[in-house]
Formats: sequence, structure tokens, C-alpha cells
Amino acid sequence: MHLTARHRAARHREPPRQEEGWPGGVRGLRLPALAAVALGGLRLRAPGAPAPGGLRLQTLATLVLFLVLGCAWPAAGERAVASGGGLAGEGSGAEVSSSRTEGGEYLFVCVQDEAQIAVLDQATGELVHTIDLTELGYSERAQPHHVVVEPDGSYFYVTLIGAHRVVKFDREFQRVGEAPMESAGMLALDPSGDWLFVSRSMSAVNPPQRIGMIRRSTMEIEEVDIFFAQPHAMVVDREGRFAYSASLSANQLASLEVERERVTLTDVEGPTHAIVQFAISPDGRLMAGSGEMSGQLLVFDLAEDPARPTLVRSVEVGHMAFDPTFSPDGEEIWVPVKHTDEVVVVRAGTGEVVRRISGEGIDAPHQVVFSHDGRRAFVSNNNKNPHAMHGPVEDDGGRGTVVIVDTATGELLDVVRLGRNVTGIGARPLP
Repeated sequence: MHLTARHRAARHREPPRQEEGWPGGVRGLRLPALAAVALGGLRLRAPGAPAPGGLRLQTLATLVLFLVLGCAWPAAGERAVASGGGLAGEGSGAEVSSSRTEGGEYLFVCVQDEAQIAVLDQATGELVHTIDLTELGYSERAQPHHVVVEPDGSYFYVTLIGAHRVVKFDREFQRVGEAPMESAGMLALDPSGDWLFVSRSMSAVNPPQRIGMIRRSTMEIEEVDIFFAQPHAMVVDREGRFAYSASLSANQLASLEVERERVTLTDVEGPTHAIVQFAISPDGRLMAGSGEMSGQLLVFDLAEDPARPTLVRSVEVGHMAFDPTFSPDGEEIWVPVKHTDEVVVVRAGTGEVVRRISGEGIDAPHQVVFSHDGRRAFVSNNNKNPHAMHGPVEDDGGRGTVVIVDTATGELLDVVRLGRNVTGIGARPLP
């Protein structure tokens, strides 16, 4: 079935960027002016008059100069805080940790029930920064859920289920734009173009049967009819030709041929799946989907006809299978399984279950991302009753985690404990 329909939603452009300034009320003063202020005391005597105390006044003036410059000049490796706002966003006044290095690889982690986004250093697991969404004017029920990052790391995007927004941040963790979207859920970033695709949250009872298409450069949004209920899964191929979504309430998936705005619906065989999320292999030939209700990993062929994915394999992995991810070499598919507190590793070409990873910190696992060298996997964990993942803030479990796993052995290397209900985790896409 081929269908086409598009709706233009309200536009929301990027707010103006704040001017970077000098802290401590000295913005606008430059070094010559500061030096003149500090050294002006040396001229506060008549010509030819003796300098009181010998060199004491000059020494005092020099000390004043260093003190003024020390307050005004950013320390090495740090960025001066912008006037009226800090790195966590507009009006926050927060500073970024001095451990931030240019070109560092970060993990952006949604702490859904805390209305926060945690920024971790991939190399060390250190918490580098926290974006508190309440300091940006959102409520404590903003519910940040899913994150995607530009290929060059210049911006990242977060869905806020409770605030009905997709928010854009820059590499300095400043909010620079947002787009309105009712019950925004999952994101898919077109690495070859300007589109950002958005589905609906699984917590929405009867959301519009449409997905969003955001132009990342302007944050203007349009919506495209997808013609089935509860479109949640969201992925786009590397060329930006086709985007895919699936229904949580019907065994159907939809392909959107982006340039022609053409939607094709395909029925998916088997028991009720409730497909949560898709992932596409690095070579673009396979697409993996996870069935929350069926407990199956579904593998589709995209090579023959990308408009009509063909189901070639289903693998039993466990009830409440969540966001699948291909390993960087495309050989494996990693599937978090909430009900059994495991990450199931499946051979992509054969469907063989290679390993089931469990242990401390892996509690209702949600999503997996990989380091660029493929040696480590980062697993986000709700640490919450899976059936209450999208429930009220009061219905929480313990502190959610990010668990770092050695991909060669399955050994757990580290557990980073964050706040309540850790959900989506994002990193710069693999090359």
C-alpha cells in the first residue's frame, strides 16, 4: 500500500545565541584597560616626588593587576561562562568541568525521572556535566527520553516526552533550538542531509498517526501521515533515502521514501510484536527490530526492496526486548531485554545467540551504544519496574546506571550510577 500525506506543523526557530562575555562584571574591559586601572596608582604623585615605601606601591599595583586578570581570564582548558547563563543552558549559570577536552567523545544519557541529561566521558566513565532541564524552564516531568548526535559532534537532540518537545543543544551544552511535537518519542538523524525524524512515545495512549520531520538547521517541523496507530520505532538509512517506523499496537511497519514523500505499509508475520525500535546494519542490507510483547528479535532484508522490508529471521531473546543495536562491524546485534535483566548478543548472519550478559548494574536494560573502536559497549539501565518506565515520577526504583562492557569477553568493566530511570543514551555516530 502506497500513501502520501504531509502536514506542516507550527514552526519553531532557534532562539538567538547568547553572547559570550567576561565573568565578574568585567565584560567589555580588555587587557589594556585592566592594566591601566591596575597601574594607574603609579601616577598618583607629583613629578619628582619620592615614591613612598620604595617599590611597595609598584609591587601592590602589580599584584592588583594579576588578581584582576586571574578573575577575568578563563583557566586553561575551561570556557568563560556566558553573561546571564552557563553551559547547562540559558540562565543556569553552571560551568562545565575542566576535564572537558576539545574533540572528546561523550555519552549523552537521559535521566528521565530527574529531568536531567548526564554527560559522561567515554574514555573514563566520568560524569563531566549535567543539564538540569528545570533550570531551562521545563517542569520536573519533562521526561527526556532519546538522544541522537550529529556525526561531527556539533549538536545533539533530545526528545522530552512530558514537555512535547525536541530540543537541540550545541557542543557547549547550550540549548540553541527546539521544535514542538506531541508525545515526541524516538529520533533518527539523517547523516547525509538535514532531516531529523521523530516518532511518538510509547506512553501516549492515542497519539497522532504521524511522524515528524525536522529540518535541523532551522528546527522547523512538518508531520507526515503514517496511517497506523502508535508509531514508535524510528530509523533512517545512511543515504537518507528511506525512513522506517513501526506500530506498537499492530504488526505493521512503514517505509517513507523521503524524496517522494511516499509511505509504504508492510504487514509483519508472527504473534503480536509491539516493535519498539529498529536498527540498520553498517552495510545497509539488514534491519533489526525488537518485539516487546513477542520477545523476538526480528531481522529484515533491505537489499532486495528497501520500500518493502522482508522478514528473514526471528530469534527468541526474551520478553520486553528493547532497542537493538548492530556492533560496529555488523556481525552482532545487541538486544537489551528488560524482563530478564540481560543484554542478548545475537549473530546477525545466522540468528545464533552468542552470549547473554548480566550482572551488577544491568537492571531493566534499555539501550546500547558502542565506542568507535568497538571494544566497549555502554548499556543504559532503568533500574525500575519495566511496566512503570513511563509512569509517574513518584513510582521510581533505584538509581539508573550506565554499565560499560568489554565486547570481546562480555565482562562488566564499570558501573556508573546516575539518577532515577536512565533511558536513552546517545553518542556520535560510528563512521
